[in-house]
Amino acid sequence: MTRNPPASHRQAEAKARESLTTLRAALRAASKNPDKPKPVHDLRVAIRRFKQVLRVYAAYFDRARKMRRGLRGLMDLCGGARNCDIALEVLNAAGAPAGRELKREFKKHRAGAARELAATLKDWRVRSHMHRWRDWLKAEIGPGVALALPELDGQFLQTGAAAARAGAPYPRMHKFRLLVKKTRYASEILGAPAAQIERLRALQDRLGAINDCVTIGDLIGEMKVDEAERRRIKAALNRLAAKRAGEFRAYWRAHFGRKGVPRKTK
Repeated sequence: MTRNPPASHRQAEAKARESLTTLRAALRAASKNPDKPKPVHDLRVAIRRFKQVLRVYAAYFDRARKMRRGLRGLMDLCGGARNCDIALEVLNAAGAPAGRELKREFKKHRAGAARELAATLKDWRVRSHMHRWRDWLKAEIGPGVALALPELDGQFLQTGAAAARAGAPYPRMHKFRLLVKKTRYASEILGAPAAQIERLRALQDRLGAINDCVTIGDLIGEMKVDEAERRRIKAALNRLAAKRAGEFRAYWRAHFGRKGVPRKTK
């Protein structure tokens, strides 16, 4: 397992505060345009990156877990909006474009998600939390903590190999997708080689594409849609998910091998 030199409290504090600044900017942009896809997407990414900085440097911050918990609900709201934003694109890719009725349903759900997100972002508690967090990011002074580059971690490789097996259920792939996200962001924070980060990004993209099919299928299940139309769309989404799962397995074999051992990059 590759280890970086010990991190100092100053390094931890600088990384965390930089990430917090990016998060606050993303919050402001999303609060002005909660109905637009890009600000919501940027906010989701900023939340993930900030939470991962707190995980990587958790030894230096007493309230890291509390800050991460404070963002959980906001992340869920962003996810609801984002699912509506990508729905039509996913259905087109599945060869089952949405009809007029379904488009109206997506539009209604997206408007509701925007209202709920806007209300949350204007809530005084969110702003007061963010104001206090900068004070909470005063790192404790102590001996440096040696941080391991995470891609070679046994949990990552074992979980990935299990997710890449033929016939692996989607919940197993979803579990691995979440681990890939955390591993990628941690690798970026710790200065991992560019080739390693690119492999993780490619894994995340492929697993995310599978998850989009499952998520949109679940979302349509909650909507008022003709039952025959619902079945037709779900069948198309299942076919697309299976195709994308095959692409993920092929990428895993090509870059990590059948047993989950990373191949050397030339």
